[in-house]
Amino acid sequence: MAAIFRRDFYEDMRSSPIMRHAVGKQGPITLDLKSSAFDPKEKVWTRFPPEGSKYTPPHSSCDFKWKDYCPQVFRTLRKLFKVDAADYMLSLCGDQALRELSSPGKSGSFFYLTSNDQYMIKTMKKAEVKIFLKMLRAYYNHVRAFENTLVTKFFGLHCVKLAGANQKKVRFVIMGNLFCSDHFIHRRFDLKGSSLGRTTDKPQTEIDEYTILKDLDLNFIFRLQKHWYQEFQRQVDKDCDFLEQENIMDYSLLVGVHFRDKRVIMTEVIAAEDHHPTYRLIFLEEILIQTDCAR
Repeated sequence: MAAIFRRDFYEDMRSSPIMRHAVGKQGPITLDLKSSAFDPKEKVWTRFPPEGSKYTPPHSSCDFKWKDYCPQVFRTLRKLFKVDAADYMLSLCGDQALRELSSPGKSGSFFYLTSNDQYMIKTMKKAEVKIFLKMLRAYYNHVRAFENTLVTKFFGLHCVKLAGANQKKVRFVIMGNLFCSDHFIHRRFDLKGSSLGRTTDKPQTEIDEYTILKDLDLNFIFRLQKHWYQEFQRQVDKDCDFLEQENIMDYSLLVGVHFRDKRVIMTEVIAAEDHHPTYRLIFLEEILIQTDCAR
């Protein structure tokens, strides 16, 4: 399904005015959306012939069609998430190439990062798109009600289909990248609240800042101010209630850790080599936490 993404077609499409045409289309934005805006049938197909048309720019790729799902909803979500339209368009449509992550997820989806690390693109199966659209209204109401929600931020849902009877459709969602920060992320954790198989398969000496660690790899104690902890706990409870109501059970908590003192990392590696468990009370300059329901 991701074959189009793995060829030069997507880069041709992205570097041309085509995606600017789709992402940049503007209309009146109101937070009080009508029920019709969330209808799964609310989608716009646009054909992009190479020579261009009255409504589309010319491009160097082959003939294809582009679909926007619930465009009004996602325009409003970008406003809720305080996404600058110009920056968003530049991140997705600039001259810099996307970076493909090293391997597909368990779902078989492919993941791509924009050059500035702000946005992640994930390919989706048709069934996944249907489920996402079914819960879109509940998702919208939740993120509107809770400004500090930890649930993944989604900015757009699209589909591309090359011309021809046997060409497959490629569906993809654009979402925020949690680990895009002004601070360098030294450790990354994917936490599910389980111990079964929840450890990395890498030896300690090979773990670096890009290794995704799991529950049993977490050997830190986080000390938070009381009101931070209370707010965090309340929001986690609200987010978990939302996911439960939507019958979603495969989700995790992503945690990014930035060390103010780099010596902590060296001490951790030395302790690991000595086969001694290391538990530390870390005062963190920044703790980045988000639930990841985009798997």
